[in-house]
Amino acid sequence: MRVLIVDDEPAARRRLALMLEELDEEVVGQAANGVEALEMARERRPDLLLLDVEMPEVDGFDVLRHLGEPRPLVVFQTAYDEYALRAFEHAALDYLVKPVTRAGLERALARARERLATPALPHLDDQVAQALRSAAGVGPARKRRLLVREGRGHRLVGLDEVVRFSAEDGMSHAHLSAGTKHLTDYTLAELESRAGDAFVRVSRADLVRVDAVARVTRNGDGGATLGMSDGSTVHVSRRRAPEVWVLLEG
Repeated sequence: MRVLIVDDEPAARRRLALMLEELDEEVVGQAANGVEALEMARERRPDLLLLDVEMPEVDGFDVLRHLGEPRPLVVFQTAYDEYALRAFEHAALDYLVKPVTRAGLERALARARERLATPALPHLDDQVAQALRSAAGVGPARKRRLLVREGRGHRLVGLDEVVRFSAEDGMSHAHLSAGTKHLTDYTLAELESRAGDAFVRVSRADLVRVDAVARVTRNGDGGATLGMSDGSTVHVSRRRAPEVWVLLEG
């Protein structure tokens, strides 16, 4: 079985690699962060990811969301105790409690081999990932950077680089101050939650960074038009206008 190790702690990566070597499993790479993990997963096509949950900026849940097809199996590594996670065994999710033991790793590998032999493999969905976050006490922290698509891969961009997010044809895009536009793997509602008060939802299709608004023109219908720092314009709907005024004038 081809295994990719993902952990931001070098000692943890080395320990897993040694145990996998002793168990005659093929380690196709060791990633120190979420971006490296996505690149290696795309290039090396592992059967299994041993994926750390608690990593800075791009955590295990973000990696899971952005994995391309064909998707490898995922075994989470977490410092949270087995009792808190036991309720999620039914959700096609496996996990290892840190520090990872050889017995625990053997158990997870055996389950992975069984799943690889199953024609239709279930994957962890967003609802289960959110429930796991809650049970484990990992809140969906508002991160200052997020992943966007770039070419065949992904890159991290700071939220202060984003002028606005827009939804078009069922997909969300990040418009950067550099004038580039990148597809994201998040809904506009999810981006609104992650961005916090630095951004304001001005319509069903637009989420703008408050301090990137250069000018405001009120329309006669109760709405408005925003002139953004990158030269673009965004319409404010009548329903959203009161909330927008409070944030812009604050």
